[in-house]
Amino acid sequence: MQERTIGRPRRDPFETLVDVLAEASRYDLLLGVVPVAFTVALVAAHVLRLPVVHAMFGAATIGALVVVDACYLNPPVDQGSP
Repeated sequence: MQERTIGRPRRDPFETLVDVLAEASRYDLLLGVVPVAFTVALVAAHVLRLPVVHAMFGAATIGALVVVDACYLNPPVDQGSP
């Protein structure tokens, strides 16, 4: 059984995804890079028959670089301060 919304037009899922990605900040995207790096590393380790430790080291290096970039090289700036 499918739920129907009352008084709300149904939106296209692709349109919703585009709206969400358009509103995402640089830091939101950087946070998304970390789990993607670990997922790609696990898949690559399985497909290429690499040791998981080596793949995780690569993903951890990418994660550390993302954190250093987001916190130290390009930190968030408060737009409201004088």
